[in-house]
Amino acid sequence: MSGNILDGVREPVVYPEWMWVAGLILFLIIVAWIVVCLVRWWKSDANRPRGLRDLSAEQRRAYRDNLVQIEVNFSAGEWNESEVHLAVAGLMRALGTERTGRNLESATVAEIRALVPMWPAYVHLMERCVEPSFSGQPTRKWVSTLLESALKVIDQ
Repeated sequence: MSGNILDGVREPVVYPEWMWVAGLILFLIIVAWIVVCLVRWWKSDANRPRGLRDLSAEQRRAYRDNLVQIEVNFSAGEWNESEVHLAVAGLMRALGTERTGRNLESATVAEIRALVPMWPAYVHLMERCVEPSFSGQPTRKWVSTLLESALKVIDQ
């Protein structure tokens, strides 16, 4: 040991100027990428309503057949008005889910109104389906009107 402490200390590494420029360019690219990702996310149309999907003739026929079966069960006295009400609501929620591509099975009417503004007949029918059928006595006329409205929605 020579006794001089400074002999063991190295000179600081001095980076060449091109490394500072390359580092700054890399930093700017990263910041620009983050800004672009944030802007695309803010302007994303993921929650905007899209158009309705078309149903094939076979799919429409299946929905009509289910609706006819509901009507047959009601006419035969197997189901009462409340059961028809719930069956039509479930069938229409399945139809809405299939046509919009969004899960409307458990959506509230307010959510359906926001998600499906391009299908006002469907929104109106779902509003009718949410009306409590158990509080009053729904009549046969009410049930037949509900079934007719559902058939019109299926055929749209």
